[in-house]
Amino acid sequence: MASLMASYRNEWAKLIARKKYIVFIFIGMAICLLWSGVGQLITGFAMTQAGFNINLTPSPMVALPFFLQILIPFLIFMGVTDLITVEGAENNLKAMLCRPVERWKLYASKLMAVVSYAAVYLLCIFVVTVTLNRLFGKPMQGNEIAMAFFSYALTLIPLAILSAYAALIALLGRSGTLTMFLLLVSYLLLNALPWFFPVLSEILFTSYLRWYRLWIGALPNFGKMLHMLLIVSGYATVFFTAGSLIFDRKEY
Repeated sequence: MASLMASYRNEWAKLIARKKYIVFIFIGMAICLLWSGVGQLITGFAMTQAGFNINLTPSPMVALPFFLQILIPFLIFMGVTDLITVEGAENNLKAMLCRPVERWKLYASKLMAVVSYAAVYLLCIFVVTVTLNRLFGKPMQGNEIAMAFFSYALTLIPLAILSAYAALIALLGRSGTLTMFLLLVSYLLLNALPWFFPVLSEILFTSYLRWYRLWIGALPNFGKMLHMLLIVSGYATVFFTAGSLIFDRKEY
């Protein structure tokens, strides 16, 4: 466990040292601020012209789908590409493999670093949206904040599965550009398939990025809950096991 945590801290330090990841956090917060500013303008116009008040300040639950399905997957793909494909292409992994840490732990630490970044990103969006609602919108009650935080925390599970999938693809890519292209195209296809074949919406792991919606209202029955958990755990096991096996046998 000590070697795993040491490797994780190293991978996290490498990831966060790249300035683009810090910039993307500020971009996410800027999107929330711009969203709120446009909402304030529309609200002021509606009050002046129609005499009614509407609240268009983004709440945490309104902002979550946008970041969860568009921006955060892109950042996960970029992080996995940098830590696996790019480091492999630049021969940086050779030095890491000489350290006294098992290969599967090094692989796991890279995934943990990417998921940690996604968690930090979500936390920043959560704090900004809650603050904006307190300043410009309708202040959220304690139970609403707790429910929103619970929803944000729940998304880390499907995001971890998405990271494991991305890492598996990254092991097959020969360059960062090719890996990003494959990940983006495959992600778009996986999201488009349920539109043409609705039955796939309960099978594809990308559909579970929105699974927090199932836990914040009336809970599904036990059979459906077990079915979802088996699918999610199955994808996690298959992606991580396949990726760690390939990483263990790959020559760098």
